Amino acid sequence: MSHISTNLDELIAAERAKVNAKIAKLKRQAESEQRKVDAKVVELLQAQSADLYTRFAKEAKVVLDAEKAKRSAKAKRAAEKPAAEPVSAAADTSEHNEEVRQPWNG
Repeated sequence: MSHISTNLDELIAAERAKVNAKIAKLKRQAESEQRKVDAKVVELLQAQSADLYTRFAKEAKVVLDAEKAKRSAKAKRAAEKPAAEPVSAAADTSEHNEEVRQPWNG
């Protein structure tokens, strides 16, 4: 009975892998199509309303620069923090300096 169950589990896993691969492919295709649509929207906006495009491009640059500055500041703060808190003198007493030996069970 376990052989049939194992075989069935393998078949199910194989089918799930196929379905997951197909879903991933469809998502990639949808993302590619959306990028094409977005590029066409930008192209049309540039052609039909150059002033509006210029305004949006400037606004986008400001937003992207602000996001970059925020990430940079966050990374800088993280780098300035000490990696670990130092051990206090009270925690480093002689009772913690003892070596514990146990038999090896290898």
